Amino acid sequence: MILCRYAGRTLCALLAMMSVCVCMAAEQQLASIGSLTMVGGKIKQCSLGYRTYGTLAADQSNVVLVPTWLTGRTADQIDLIGPGKLIDTDRWYVIALDAIGNGVSCSPSNSKSHPRLNFPEFGIRDMVKAQHRLLALTLGIDHAHAIVGISMGAMQAMQWAVMYPDYASNIVSIVGTAQPTARDLQVWRGELSAIEHNPGWNAGNYPPGTVFRNLTALHTESMWTPEHTAAKTVAGKHATGDRFHGTQTSQSFSAVDWYRQLQAMTTFGLARDGDMAALAGRIKARLLIITSEQDRLIDPGPSKALAAQKRAKLLVLDNDCGHMAPNCEIGKVNQAVKAFLD
Repeated sequence: MILCRYAGRTLCALLAMMSVCVCMAAEQQLASIGSLTMVGGKIKQCSLGYRTYGTLAADQSNVVLVPTWLTGRTADQIDLIGPGKLIDTDRWYVIALDAIGNGVSCSPSNSKSHPRLNFPEFGIRDMVKAQHRLLALTLGIDHAHAIVGISMGAMQAMQWAVMYPDYASNIVSIVGTAQPTARDLQVWRGELSAIEHNPGWNAGNYPPGTVFRNLTALHTESMWTPEHTAAKTVAGKHATGDRFHGTQTSQSFSAVDWYRQLQAMTTFGLARDGDMAALAGRIKARLLIITSEQDRLIDPGPSKALAAQKRAKLLVLDNDCGHMAPNCEIGKVNQAVKAFLD
């Protein structure tokens, strides 16, 4: 989960595993997938955003899907995807997918027929169902070599592995989960509460320019460990050149979109009664699971338990960067992902 639209490009680039060079994003594309029935109701028209990178092999054997994280858009992934980057477009044909509710794909903030909270609740399952429809009916892609997801993107990747077990050969979950814990839900529901109790929220009918300071502060505090925050703070002020706290008051990611995506996360869960053995048996794809031992936003326990049951490849990062640990050990992450995809 990343606070790109609130924190600016610096924080976005961190979780996107920023490389030294900067490349231009591929062209934003939109495709209509028709009406969509979601957990909270039906919308008459849904369009999904996506971007493509690289060259598709004749046999379509080099497709890698990359869904977006909480409040993320495919435009925010430009430091993740490209030649020599985490997902190398010299080797892979990448389809970056804008998740429902991110302000690009059909969302509470951009729907004319179902504006704001008239837009029905949706789940991670609905995000993936819509993506599958896009890939199958619009793009003609019937199989993926891999799905690589970060945070909420990793939840989508795991949902893909369960809903469409034969679609992807490999799944990469980076600081994600297949089963939220009580601690995770407490944090996410805290963010929902921060939105609901913000002055001016008015059940989603807030005026333009409304600032959600408590939300941004709560989310950012969960992104890092207290130790890292203290080390990066000098005399009560953030260290020069470090704007990771995301305390900007400008808002370009709509709070109603954030609200609905948070709801999708709180209703997510793939392991019935926490049975990781049964979940492992439902997943056909090879798994690479990367966790952060000190993650305060997503508990690493369920991912490690699934890795043990599935005998999956597991990389545990243990530093004081919390949910942002992949950025702090970028070399390990790049090496693990590239080796796994090959």
